[in-house]
Amino acid sequence: MVEPITYSLLGLLAPLFWLIFFLVEDKEHPEPKWMIFLVFMGGVLAAFLALSPEIYLDANFPQTGQPYQNRLLIPFAIIEEFAKFAIVFLIIKYSKYFDEKIDALIYMITAALGFAAVENVFTLFNLLEFHQIVETTIVRGVGATLLHAITSGILAFYWMKKRPIFGLATAALLHAAFNYLVLRVEGDAKIYVALILVVAALFLFRDFEIMKKPNRIRRQPI
Repeated sequence: MVEPITYSLLGLLAPLFWLIFFLVEDKEHPEPKWMIFLVFMGGVLAAFLALSPEIYLDANFPQTGQPYQNRLLIPFAIIEEFAKFAIVFLIIKYSKYFDEKIDALIYMITAALGFAAVENVFTLFNLLEFHQIVETTIVRGVGATLLHAITSGILAFYWMKKRPIFGLATAALLHAAFNYLVLRVEGDAKIYVALILVVAALFLFRDFEIMKKPNRIRRQPI
């Protein structure tokens, strides 16, 4: 029997890996570690806040047919992307540590990884066999976990461009499209679905380079 602590540690493994990976993008002016921790925990909270409306929709709009035909993929994506954005906005809006545009990407991605950690742990708790747990950890690490980071990073970019609604729509559509394809595509063809994240990640790194240019935050970023 797998111990609960094992589920938790494996659920955190991929989010922490990607968090360290993305924090390197802000190595010249790093954010305080306690702020990173606070925003990460904010992402954890956002996951639980998003759960209530998702449960409500799932109960009132039961789905039939194949999983990829679920009409709630887009509503769920909107709820999750908005929950991550809202919690970050509330935490950092008036913070003195939110003084560069690249900070928005760092904080949004951090919250997204906290959100993904909760999803990972709950997913792993539904598995019994250790090899299934390890396999799911790897798959979610390069799939759903990275997806959350990328979509939140894209939203943050357009937030700093003063187009948060467009950013939310873009993030939600990418999120829903990825989930649709993961459910729709079978077998080895799933590797092509992962390529979507690779392309999206390239755009995100471009966004990082744009946001790295000296550009201080004005006190009303939205």
